[in-house]
Amino acid sequence: MRVPFVLLVLGAVAPGVAAAQDTAIVIQPESGGVFVRPPELPREVAEDAVRRYNAPTTTRLVGRSRLPAGNEWRGDVAVRNGSLVLAGRIEGTLLVINGDAILDSGAVVTGDIIVVGGTVARRATVTVGGAVHVYPAPLSYRVKGGGEEIALAPPDLRRWFQSLGIEKSWGTADSRSSLSITTGGTFNRVEGLPIAFGPLFDWKLHQDLRLRIDALGVFRTAGDFTDKRSDLGYLFRTELRSGELPAYGVEFRAFDDVAPVEDWGLRSGEVGWSAFLFQRDYRDYYLSKGLAGGVFVQPNRPLRVDLELHHDWETTVAARDPWTVFRNDQAWRPNPPIDDGHYTTLRASVTFDTRNDRLDPTAGWFLRARFEHSGSDDVKPETGVPSAVRGPIPTDGSYQFNRLFFDLRRYTRVSPSGRVNLRVLAGGWIGGDPLPLQQRLSIGGPDPLAGYGFRHSACNRDIIDPAFTNTQVAACDRVILAQAEYRGHLSLHWASSSSTPADEASKSLLTLRGLDV
Repeated sequence: MRVPFVLLVLGAVAPGVAAAQDTAIVIQPESGGVFVRPPELPREVAEDAVRRYNAPTTTRLVGRSRLPAGNEWRGDVAVRNGSLVLAGRIEGTLLVINGDAILDSGAVVTGDIIVVGGTVARRATVTVGGAVHVYPAPLSYRVKGGGEEIALAPPDLRRWFQSLGIEKSWGTADSRSSLSITTGGTFNRVEGLPIAFGPLFDWKLHQDLRLRIDALGVFRTAGDFTDKRSDLGYLFRTELRSGELPAYGVEFRAFDDVAPVEDWGLRSGEVGWSAFLFQRDYRDYYLSKGLAGGVFVQPNRPLRVDLELHHDWETTVAARDPWTVFRNDQAWRPNPPIDDGHYTTLRASVTFDTRNDRLDPTAGWFLRARFEHSGSDDVKPETGVPSAVRGPIPTDGSYQFNRLFFDLRRYTRVSPSGRVNLRVLAGGWIGGDPLPLQQRLSIGGPDPLAGYGFRHSACNRDIIDPAFTNTQVAACDRVILAQAEYRGHLSLHWASSSSTPADEASKSLLTLRGLDV
């Protein structure tokens, strides 16, 4: 019998929130995996930033700005939605909102430096007369009446209702330790709702050196598991990071995780709510258990480069029967089998992100490119895949393949309420042996191909083996997609009819005025 166990767990932990002053309710968007709480901007800091920006004596700048050497600004200076490169002199306080302060050699600020939603990078020869305050969390604001002043934006409920849990923290602004219990990922038909729990540590070892350790267990609420897995998973992660911008670091992970086959379509939150409310799970999953280590470089805020070596055991997992709000008496779509085995993967990825908002961007670029070279010496190919779909996979220990994924997006505002979004996506096999089932692709469904059914193009019509019945398995070697989207308002105006010829044009009860431009 299916029981709404997840709701009972969250209901049981919620009363503890009021018991401790440092305990916070954690709401985290887009929890695609185990959750780690992001920093939050204190209310008093946000109000102070708005007050300083709106002060009549403040010089206000918008977008990326630069003050070359030999130049001087007198009075307080505030920059929003862009970084400031400073090589000259500011006679006053510098405020940067949702950007970085980059202080070049010889830069002078006689007052304080306050950065909200960014970092400070400075040379050794920089002179600062006051204190330096850095708050990584961005400031949510709106522009008042089309003018130059700003005001705090109202709370965004889409960001609030995403991931629920509690966290108890100790420490200072430089070093912090926490105990957390929270929803650890996306509700799905394999795990139910995973609950992550355990300690988190973030320590400042030196002026520009930080160590982070996450030791989390993951309880899978769907239960009824086979001997291939248990009700518990885990994630142990350590990260040693040097600097803010530029930043360099190394990372090590040990994990027992239920991983998605395709995670580039709908957002994790959308997939989870669709599954929990309507028993429609738009992803497939497999069990991944292993180790990973890597290095990363972040020369500036938009750009990050990662290199990772990953070794894991990947195996098929069956769909369970977690409780849902609607259609609870119906059967879930079966989770398709994969090509089991131990895989070693070398992965290189590049991310470039200048979007002004990660959840609902209206301007900026986003690029994610990932190359993978992977292989297995004990792969067990699924026998039900015909040669018309893919060629044979060698089982003599020589199995290797190369895979590339590329996602480029551009967001442009074209009117006060309208914007144009462009996207080019391509990915799949680029060399070596055929791809395993867990690395194959498809197109269709609400995103990115709205108006078409789930996995409308999945290259699986020739797969008739009973193991794949009703699974709608993704089986394509490659996909490519170009998308243009307009989002805005259509003005619909009511008009009353009239008997006079002069008002003949107003007889229509509903008039479409067109795009809001």
